[in-house]
Amino acid sequence: MNNFITSFARNTWDMVAEMAPYLLFGFAFAGLLHILIRKDFVQHWLGKPGLGGVIKASVLGVPMPLCSCAVIPVAASLRKSGATRGATASFLSSTPQTGIDSILATYALLGGLFTMVRIAVAFVTGILTGYIIELFCKDTPSTPAASIKPVVVPNSANFAALSLAPPTHTPTMGLPTGPLISTAPEDQTDTTAKLGTCCSSRPEPKRKPIDALRYGFVTLPSDLATSLIIGLVLAGLITTLLPTDLLSGSFSTGPLAFLLATAISLPLYVCATASIPMAYALMAAGLSPGAALVFLIAGPATNTATIVTVWKMLGRRATAIYLLCLLLISWLAGWLLNSALKQDADASAMHAHGSMHPSLWQHATGILLIGLLVFSYWKSRQQTTKSCCAG
Repeated sequence: MNNFITSFARNTWDMVAEMAPYLLFGFAFAGLLHILIRKDFVQHWLGKPGLGGVIKASVLGVPMPLCSCAVIPVAASLRKSGATRGATASFLSSTPQTGIDSILATYALLGGLFTMVRIAVAFVTGILTGYIIELFCKDTPSTPAASIKPVVVPNSANFAALSLAPPTHTPTMGLPTGPLISTAPEDQTDTTAKLGTCCSSRPEPKRKPIDALRYGFVTLPSDLATSLIIGLVLAGLITTLLPTDLLSGSFSTGPLAFLLATAISLPLYVCATASIPMAYALMAAGLSPGAALVFLIAGPATNTATIVTVWKMLGRRATAIYLLCLLLISWLAGWLLNSALKQDADASAMHAHGSMHPSLWQHATGILLIGLLVFSYWKSRQQTTKSCCAG
């Protein structure tokens, strides 16, 4: 028992230490994105129909550090603000797969090749999914995005639609209706404050560097804390309990491996960052890199809340296209990755990348990361308690 606890603690901590410097840098970069990307910029990019808007939505979504829960209200608000169905679907499918924090964490645990493949697959998935939906599920004058009135932006608004902040509650069977979607009454409408009005006399408030620090090192870590810790614990258990050759043979490279990865990922609610140590642990147990890639694509992008939201927001046909594209592209990408790696030699090299021996400075950043996650989670709980008491 003591040996198990020691091995579990060592395996889990090694993953924390390996990921920590990249995650901390990712948090800082995410905070920078938060203050640089503005509302009018996003509307200009996503409001026009056609392939161009779909590509732009995918380009915008890949680096954004939004988990599969937080992306829902953002996408809903973009749709409400005039984004086409294709652009909305592109954003929904590409965003939860990556994010700057998970990109850097992927490099830390799985190496540069895997990281580049993951970015490319997220980008291609967004474009193909969005464009097919754009072709077969066209917006008409009766669809919400075309007929909706401009959204009112109050003076104090800080572009909640793209604030990248986590939702105030987890959406379940319908679109979220929290602060990320403006619901200002008609009698308060000021034509100069409407989205899309180029002559607005009340521009969006300028964000300050302190907003970047607050988002990057408080809001984002608190959003990721629970799922990341759960993912690390599960990865530590898998690495400790499963023999290294358990998933070898047909469960390593064949269709059964892809079926296994899909079956694990679909019911599992896991964000792009938390899925990385779990994918690493499954590869350490013998799962092929291609099957691990399927897990990393399907897990964050196909949870129940996202599927229900796509159904409500874009329709039944768009939902079927969304799921079919994600699964087919993930399987094709997994097969291509396994073929490119020639499995035996290169996969072992990829596993060798995961032979973790963190240095002293990595251990130090690991302690800093854990402290940051605990502090940000405690801070968010305090704010929640205050708001509940105030209500």
